[in-house]
Amino acid sequence: MLETEQTVGVKDAIITGHLDVLCRAGIRGAEIAKVVEKAGVSESAFYKQFQSKESLLSAFLRDRHAIWMRWFENEVEARYEATGGGLEIIADVLQKGFEDPKCFGLAFINIVIEGGDFDNEPFAIVREQKEHLRRFIEQLAVKMGLQHPDLAASAAVLVIERTIERTLTTGSSSEAQTARLLFRCLQHA
Repeated sequence: MLETEQTVGVKDAIITGHLDVLCRAGIRGAEIAKVVEKAGVSESAFYKQFQSKESLLSAFLRDRHAIWMRWFENEVEARYEATGGGLEIIADVLQKGFEDPKCFGLAFINIVIEGGDFDNEPFAIVREQKEHLRRFIEQLAVKMGLQHPDLAASAAVLVIERTIERTLTTGSSSEAQTARLLFRCLQHA
């Protein structure tokens, strides 16, 4: 236990442990005791870093979003620069993400499904993150010369959310092909 705390850092170990527990048990099942056990830290170490389960969830969402958006933006920009393609490159990036064995997108969807109070901090963070994604896609749509980049970006976020949710519930990464078709339609709307 002490070795984990010294080598990784308590906060990072807890957030990493939370990811594993959250992916397996969902938000309601991600109890502090399970997170502490998975992280290999003491309960007192947990409470030195986080006041509550909600504060852990908020920190986790911020960290996970930063990592995911950095990956997503880099992948989309690289594909756009390499191919000059349309919005369908987003489906290609999602497909690549689905091939990654890590938990992909689940936390954000679970917050909405299990999140409870619309005004709690984790729910507010998810809304901010969806807006961040929408703004990025809107900027991309402007680069692509789309007629209605704001509407295309809003619709693209819906396609992304649907694609992630369907892929996670069906286990089929072929959902990215449906997204590809929808992105092509948005490209010409």
